[in-house]
Amino acid sequence: MGEKVVIITGAASGIGKALSTKLASRGWRVGLVDINAEAGKQLETELGPNAFFAKADVASYEAQVAAFSAIFTHWGRLDAVCANAGITDRSSLYMVPAVGLDLAAVDSIPPPPDLTATDVDYKGVLYSTQLAIHFMRHSPGRPGGKILAASSIAGVFPHPTLPEYSGAKGAVINFVRAAGPVLRIKEKIALSAVCPGLIRTPIFRDEVWAALDPRVLTPVETAVRGYEQLLDEEGDAKAGEVILCVGSDIVPVPAPDMGAGSDVDEDSGAKMMEAAMEPLFRALHGTSLMT
Repeated sequence: MGEKVVIITGAASGIGKALSTKLASRGWRVGLVDINAEAGKQLETELGPNAFFAKADVASYEAQVAAFSAIFTHWGRLDAVCANAGITDRSSLYMVPAVGLDLAAVDSIPPPPDLTATDVDYKGVLYSTQLAIHFMRHSPGRPGGKILAASSIAGVFPHPTLPEYSGAKGAVINFVRAAGPVLRIKEKIALSAVCPGLIRTPIFRDEVWAALDPRVLTPVETAVRGYEQLLDEEGDAKAGEVILCVGSDIVPVPAPDMGAGSDVDEDSGAKMMEAAMEPLFRALHGTSLMT
């Protein structure tokens, strides 16, 4: 592995901690990013010289800038980013009586929903992606790298219990599929998504986990193997790839069929969208989509 550097967000607990520990043991230099400074510094100490901690709330672009800059200054390069940080819904969009809202009167307008999960789970991934592109451009050696975005089984299959979380994780998948091919062509960066199943992490309280049948849980090692599988791929072949890590299995999640066959109606929505991509890309980004 040599001297490759990876930044992992949400590194101080759960999947992020397991992944950080695994990659450090394989010789990666691991930039640990987490909002929990105490846990992050403790993990830095445990992992030794192959780890460097920088505190950041990934929902803040400025905080991510500071963390990425500190890690890049410390090691002088960036080869991979695992945008792993995540949280679940902080308020109930369903506004059921159990959440304590008194909405008996029509003018009893509910307070705005707490959309922190969207800020962390989706916007945080976009922030990490943009910063990864920037610092990988300035990394010595061959251009490019790997960006692995954390989605979830709830991003593949709708999860009515956590609708905001499910929506944010689904958005990550479509973002990866949309931006992945472009980053492969223009930056030699492979942008992919990892969708873990239900893994016991601090994302839920202990009593929530206690109520679940253990058979529905996925070992954290499966998610770590999923990340490793994408990191170990040569080049950018897996750009736009989405993998589901459930139980002991790691399987690709196929993208919707865009209808590329010759028998597809030229007036279909998919074909019309395909035909519009290049001129729209030129208009919005000032360059060709394909070069």
